[in-house]
Amino acid sequence: MFQKNLFKEQLIKLMNGKTTIEFAEQTGFNRTYLSKYLNLKLDRPPSPRLLQAIASSIVPYEELLISCDYIQSESLPKNNTIIKLPIIGSVHAGNPTFSEDYIEGYESIDISELNSCYDYIYIRVEGNSMINARIHDGDIVLVRKQSDVENGDIAVVVIDNESATLKRVLKKENILVLQPENPAYSSYIFSGEEQNRVRVIGKVIHVKFVPI
Repeated sequence: MFQKNLFKEQLIKLMNGKTTIEFAEQTGFNRTYLSKYLNLKLDRPPSPRLLQAIASSIVPYEELLISCDYIQSESLPKNNTIIKLPIIGSVHAGNPTFSEDYIEGYESIDISELNSCYDYIYIRVEGNSMINARIHDGDIVLVRKQSDVENGDIAVVVIDNESATLKRVLKKENILVLQPENPAYSSYIFSGEEQNRVRVIGKVIHVKFVPI
């Protein structure tokens, strides 16, 4: 559980007399969210990437990970590199839908698998339009948040700022194709300015399979 009172104490130590404006400018911490954490108004912790940016010898990164519940226990070895990422449920591998506000739980991952320049989330998959890519209903996919992907990447994308889907992204001249990996489903095709209807949430890095 996120220990927001402890995290507030850690923030005060890290600020070391600086104002919220000064600390935000120094670390990149959004000032509005910084104020909310200091006033115990937020129940979700910052990302590990942000914690890494604000950590110092005053409050080490590992201590911030513990207070924010990314490391499972203070009793873990000091060289432990396991953190927990939120599982967002869910994105359809079929008809598009998505709720980024809903966290159903957390999944552990070794921090060595992550690039510190990006934020990551896990997303629960619903539907079977990606079964030929070995992504099945109930699996969770690790998603690296980024606003664009390469041709052929599998990604989570939002359509019309309302609904999201998990598809392979194909780029062909002035056409964007969101292609399923199941012949029972049709592709979404966007040409010209229609491509602006599509917003990339992130690239799928790997899949964790749910046992049958």
